[in-house]
Amino acid sequence: MSGDHNKTANMSDDTTKQQQFWIWLVAVVILLIFLYFYRPFETYLVAHIPFIHFSNVVFWFASLVGILAYAFAHWQSFRSEIFRSVTELNVDNLVFDTLQAAILASVIFCAGATLQALEMLSEYFVNRGPIIDAAFGSRILSIVVLVILAVLFCLLHYAVRALRTGWRPRAAPPRAR
Repeated sequence: MSGDHNKTANMSDDTTKQQQFWIWLVAVVILLIFLYFYRPFETYLVAHIPFIHFSNVVFWFASLVGILAYAFAHWQSFRSEIFRSVTELNVDNLVFDTLQAAILASVIFCAGATLQALEMLSEYFVNRGPIIDAAFGSRILSIVVLVILAVLFCLLHYAVRALRTGWRPRAAPPRAR
């Protein structure tokens, strides 16, 4: 009977943690939307941080998300590999976790830069620039190069994961009788 009570208590704790995560996520999104439209915040950013403007805010946001994702993934790796198992340190897992976190941050940076380049291309079309000229070609080329980089980083992620877990070709699913 006490085992069922402990299991129910653990499920309740998991549900509470999941609800808290979603509440914090919604609160951060609301805060970011508020700050995006709040003029004194824009004035402060432009005055105190060089080269940041609201014309390139997508890239800055993606950079912030990439840095936070890298730090969080790195913290999770250190917490599981160093702080929980002090007696047996598995350096291989720590190195692979760090490498995968760095590749994840690279994918996020490339995706943010691609979104920023798409936004700049859209702004170019809205301003009624000539359809085919050198500026249009350079914008299209930057988008293509950034997409290729993002795909290469994704492939690198799969290669690192395959090296970590070992290469196992996919087997055909068992047939139903």
